[in-house]
Amino acid sequence: MTAVQHRLPLPPTAASAGAARRFVESVLTAAHQEALAYTATVLVSELVANAVLHTATSLEVVVAVDEEGARVEVHDGSPQLPVRKRYSAMSGTGRGLMMVDRMATHWGAEPTATGKVVWFDLGPERTPALDDLFEIEIL
Repeated sequence: MTAVQHRLPLPPTAASAGAARRFVESVLTAAHQEALAYTATVLVSELVANAVLHTATSLEVVVAVDEEGARVEVHDGSPQLPVRKRYSAMSGTGRGLMMVDRMATHWGAEPTATGKVVWFDLGPERTPALDDLFEIEIL
């Protein structure tokens, strides 16, 4: 079966993260992929928040879902691709892409004709636990 795509345009405001979470959850629930909803909503919230903070452009969230899993994309108007940075464990920022890297089956970022898309896939290859996100480093 071919994945069906669902799209939601969003403004570059803080409220867009919540709207993106609700949208992704409703699409996955309607497609009987509820098991992916928690991870997908956490990750889309991080990507939308990053886009709002770093691009200040209009956004579009795209969800493609089928019986195997889901792809969630966040499109924005900036051509600058994200770079994963190393932050202190005490830092209040910088964990979004780490979370995507650890929780998604696959993820990436690509330039588009109007900016870029940052995407992640969720599927049967990997089902991470929330505890896997955080590493304790003893010095």
